[in-house]
Amino acid sequence: MWEYKIIDSNKAEKGGFLSGRTIEQAEAYLNELGAQGWEIIDLDFNMDPTMPSGATHFHGVAKRAK
Repeated sequence: MWEYKIIDSNKAEKGGFLSGRTIEQAEAYLNELGAQGWEIIDLDFNMDPTMPSGATHFHGVAKRAK
């Protein structure tokens, strides 16, 4: 049996888990999810070309054994 988690940085609170964060911060967050047993099964990134730091937003689905 699986449980699922919707990941959507656009719906996070201001300063939330990825709103306006760098690619490195996004990787750190995804690695944290992996450490909790979550496996990303779908992920779509949207880069913000106006941000010199490469800010990114994404949404997707993760699953893990329940």
